[in-house]
Amino acid sequence: GMPPPAKPAAPSASSDRVESWFLTKEQIENSPSRKYLLSKANGDLEKAKHKETEYRRLTCAFLQESGQKLRLPQLTIATAIVFYHRFFAHKSYEGYDRFTIATTCLFLASKVEETPKKLKDVVTETYKIQNAPKAAPEPESQDFKDLKERILVSERVLLQTLGFDLTVEHPYRPLLAYVKSIQGTRDLAQVAWNFINDSLRTTICLQYAPRCVSAAAVALAARYLSDRHGTLYVLPPHQDGEWYQAFHVADASVQDVSKQIMELYDANKQIQGGPALANGSHVALMNAPKRALAPAAADVAPNGAAPPPSEGVLKAEAPEPAAAHGADAAAPPESGAAAPISVGGGDSGLEVEPPKAKRPREATT
Repeated sequence: GMPPPAKPAAPSASSDRVESWFLTKEQIENSPSRKYLLSKANGDLEKAKHKETEYRRLTCAFLQESGQKLRLPQLTIATAIVFYHRFFAHKSYEGYDRFTIATTCLFLASKVEETPKKLKDVVTETYKIQNAPKAAPEPESQDFKDLKERILVSERVLLQTLGFDLTVEHPYRPLLAYVKSIQGTRDLAQVAWNFINDSLRTTICLQYAPRCVSAAAVALAARYLSDRHGTLYVLPPHQDGEWYQAFHVADASVQDVSKQIMELYDANKQIQGGPALANGSHVALMNAPKRALAPAAADVAPNGAAPPPSEGVLKAEAPEPAAAHGADAAAPPESGAAAPISVGGGDSGLEVEPPKAKRPREATT
């Protein structure tokens, strides 16, 4: 986006939800999908919420894995996931198969982000992941043609539901710009990046501007690194006061987003046998102590309570992300191998600068 004006008004929680796409938690709780699941659960709210969380996590895991198999950049996968959340905030699971919609989101995102994949390849990979160990039908078969047709029909519905509004901003760039501006460590960038990946499994992207998610990811990463190394990871204060003013966000927003990301790890402990969190996720934090997440650096006191993750959580140099765990993986491992940090395509490591413009799009966003 545009750089903020020289002396902007103090941010407030409401200014952090400006765009037409942002919904309040209440609106999300009253979505057609929630109403449908509630009726299926005979009015049992806890059961309906649990089901919805599970649907969301499984489908996002499916998108992450499919995207990696198709060698799509993380930015494209993230766009697909945001499309998916937006779609089901307005439509019900009753009328639409969520995996068909997810596949369509991936196909559309690959075009929007100018990393296009052939429909044939998208259908083949997603089919294999969903129906393993069964192979996809022969490309020339009627079954395969039907699968392709279904995606093209869904694409029209998806475009209409999204109101043809296809630009999606993500928290990755503000994060990398911030880390560069404070000359932060690669560890800080990697851990925060992983928190952003994990946040995609929640509806945070429907509630808050990307910069709020970037700020929360930095707060959590500083806390995590403080716990891990037993010494305070200090975030330098900003000219306007607290460190998070650099993101021009309200303290309350940073707190709320951090809390919602942490809830993901608690939920992950309850859903036994569910998929592990995304590759490049912060599973090691699942055992982190539950306490107030004061984002101010001074309050990120290490308490040594979070166990150190097994080494390798921060394998930023990995040549390519390993595949995300399938839907039937056992309970999550103690550490997810982190995907290399690169906003653009390719397998370069931590690119704080956007990659050199192979595609004009990347230079400008």
